Amino acid sequence: MTSDKATIVIERLTGGKMRVTSGSWDGVKVILRDQVLEVRNVDGRLHVARKERRPDEWDPHFEPYDPYGPGAKVSDDAFTDD
Repeated sequence: MTSDKATIVIERLTGGKMRVTSGSWDGVKVILRDQVLEVRNVDGRLHVARKERRPDEWDPHFEPYDPYGPGAKVSDDAFTDD
């Protein structure tokens, strides 16, 4: 959608989805769990789009933290490294 003015209603659904409605388009759009709703100001006009979710400066990708490292074992409450 490209417009000078837009009113968007976003509703959270189960399963990580969103339901998006606007008076600027017909029907309801469903944003899936791996998608984002992007709003940009391009040359004074609003651009609204559904995009694939990718890491950015607000949502950086990082490797899972493993506090024990490879090969480390935990016995009761003691940390041992074999």
